[in-house]
Amino acid sequence: MVYCPYCGEKNRDDAKFCKKCGNALPEIEKKPIKHHSTEEPVYSVEEKVEGLEWDVAIIAAFILLISFGILRVILPQIAPWLAAAFSLLYLLSAAKKKVSIPFLIIITLIIAISISAFIGL
Repeated sequence: MVYCPYCGEKNRDDAKFCKKCGNALPEIEKKPIKHHSTEEPVYSVEEKVEGLEWDVAIIAAFILLISFGILRVILPQIAPWLAAAFSLLYLLSAAKKKVSIPFLIIITLIIAISISAFIGL
C-alpha cells in the first residue's frame, strides 16, 4: 500500500493519483525482497577435559623445589613439609577446574617424601 504524502490516504501500489485528494503520488522503486535463510547457524562448543592442568602442575613443582631449597637452609627438619604446603596452596588457588583435594594432597605429600628421601632427611 502507498500512502498519500498530502492527506495520508491509503492507495493501491500501482496508483498514480490519490483516490481521496487527487494529488499525484510519488513513484516508489520496487526493490526485491531479500529472503533470509531459514537455517540456523551451527555453533560448536569445545569440551575441555576435567582435571588438573599441566601448566599449573609444573609451576607447582617449581614452587615446591624452590621453596624446598630455600627452606632446607633455614629449617632443615621441616623443609619438605613446608615446601609441600606452599605447593599445595598454589595448586588449590591456581587450579581452574575442580580437582579433588585428597588427590592434590596425596600428590604433594608424595613429592615431599620423595624429595626428603632423595636428600636424605
